[in-house]
Amino acid sequence: MEGLEPGAYVFHRDRGMLECLKLANLRAQAGHLGLDQELAADAAVDIFFLADLRPILQRFGNRGYRAVQLEAGILGGKLYLAAYAQHLGATGLTFYDDEVIRFFSPHAEGQSAIFLVAVGESAKTRS
Repeated sequence: MEGLEPGAYVFHRDRGMLECLKLANLRAQAGHLGLDQELAADAAVDIFFLADLRPILQRFGNRGYRAVQLEAGILGGKLYLAAYAQHLGATGLTFYDDEVIRFFSPHAEGQSAIFLVAVGESAKTRS
């Protein structure tokens, strides 16, 4: 994304605000978090979906987990469509759940990693 420094960010959906958690070139960490897959390290951006499952499971039981997965899948699908419309790549990836939470903590403490979408031209094709 042009004008955005490399780093880790959290999107506050309720406020429509992006908050910087750490500024740094985090390609190696992104690749590792994405189950050591090169796609995660090469992507222009990796979007990790996190959720606090406790209140969801208390209210909806196991259906709540499925609903969270469904919502992340729908949002991920919208990311795919937006990326493809701009002639960019996008792919869903698996990840190291606990390490994702540790990486994004303290912000992510008590949350669960749900989904990962890697978006954009690879770093290799841009250089």
